[in-house]
Amino acid sequence: MKKYFLLAALALPGVASASDWGIDGHGGTLGFGAELNYAVNSYFTARVQFNRYNYDYNATKEQVNYDLTLQLKSYAAMLDWHPFAGVFRVTGGVFSNKNNIAAVATPQGSYTVNGHTYTAAQLATLYGDISFKPTVPYLGIGWSTNGTTGTGLGFEFDVGALFQGSPKANLYATGPVTTQAQFQQDLAAEQAKLQDDVSSFKTYPVVSLGITYRF
Repeated sequence: MKKYFLLAALALPGVASASDWGIDGHGGTLGFGAELNYAVNSYFTARVQFNRYNYDYNATKEQVNYDLTLQLKSYAAMLDWHPFAGVFRVTGGVFSNKNNIAAVATPQGSYTVNGHTYTAAQLATLYGDISFKPTVPYLGIGWSTNGTTGTGLGFEFDVGALFQGSPKANLYATGPVTTQAQFQQDLAAEQAKLQDDVSSFKTYPVVSLGITYRF
């Protein structure tokens, strides 16, 4: 990645010096993370970052109660354009998107799947996940008090979106009943309902606030 940053620096006017490397710590809707950035010149900054966070919660879908874990994990390469050579920036980038939601059903003595009831002896476990495209584009705007020329401590704020496409929902089960045709139909129908519930979440909002330091 450093190689590409240096090539870009050579190709553009007003190249920044080696002292224009910076770091940050930030938090937001992608979790908490850190970043390495480089001011190419007065108009462009290149950034690489990572983000992580896990969050546990409960939800009921189609009469099934789930323990859910939102697992946020992403890596990004971004290029900022500062059209006025100041604090405001327009950002485009690519994210390695490993975000997902893991779900484990918690029966109340039994499971109700697609309107049919199964005992815990019949259905040992019911679990699933919601996943997203592994590589997705990012577009946003933001502000950094250091701009492209400031040094020392600064603050930054970004608003944008990951264009992740429709999430993919999967349900799995274990137990004696899983070999029965009726249960297989019920599980497929339950998965289709879950897929329909999440299919419209094609864009993930990104809001991030951080502290940056330019050397």
